[in-house]
Amino acid sequence: MNNINSLVTIAVVNFQPVLDGSRPNKVETLKKIERFTMEAVKRGANIVVFPELALTSYSGFPPEAAYELSEPIPGESTSIIQKIASQHRIYVAFGMIERVGSKLYNAVPFIGPTGILGVYRKVHPAKFAEKWVTPGDSYPLIQTPWGPIGIGICYDNYCFPEVPRIYALRGARIHLNVTAIPQFPDASDYLDFYVTMLGARSIENNLFIASANMVGRQGEFTYFGHSMIIGPKPGKMSYHIYAGPLGREEGIAIATLDLSWLNKLPMGVRTIFEDRRPETYIYLVKG
Repeated sequence: MNNINSLVTIAVVNFQPVLDGSRPNKVETLKKIERFTMEAVKRGANIVVFPELALTSYSGFPPEAAYELSEPIPGESTSIIQKIASQHRIYVAFGMIERVGSKLYNAVPFIGPTGILGVYRKVHPAKFAEKWVTPGDSYPLIQTPWGPIGIGICYDNYCFPEVPRIYALRGARIHLNVTAIPQFPDASDYLDFYVTMLGARSIENNLFIASANMVGRQGEFTYFGHSMIIGPKPGKMSYHIYAGPLGREEGIAIATLDLSWLNKLPMGVRTIFEDRRPETYIYLVKG
């Protein structure tokens, strides 16, 4: 633990993939990912986070279209990003469709200067829109100079508090929310939901959460952006937004975080982990 850097600069990107009509254009989208990554490099970022399915859009495509847009990891797109990561000593996470044999995953590769450090596959796909997805079944811990990092994708983090908690119990103090959460047409409080749930996840797990969301119209949904970095507030029983939230346009929010702040929680939330009683939680895993 003594060798872990306590200061890290994270950039989160409001992002809109390139579409030709309704068809995703991966080549041009990848160029945009490169441009935003280079802007983040110029602003001193160590880690850059893009949204869920940033490479293809989240537009509810049928299984045959998803298969056509998919790639293995490692593959062509991750190789392009890896060259940038290697050249500029930066770490990049972005959403894409991963192909493993005949299975397709809603995935996030985490790429660093030495290559792909891990791949997270969405464990809780949204069944109404991700009919092509095979659910993931693990929570890979990404080892970085700033300690282990966890990744969850969208629904994983808002409605399944077990996901960030699993990472936090294994030592993560940074968690990535790689998301494509839209302005739902039948709800007026989608933004309150977004901030409230991420704030709660950060406090209950003593985590900084870097959230990157889509913007623009894709398929049947409009995405509201508001990418941000949120975490516990030193000495307080509340959360604080350290970067952003951005609005509804493309852009970057960036913050330098001091991970040692996470040791300055007040009594009410300081002993969350040691006060847990896992032997009473059997109902969480009963069928």
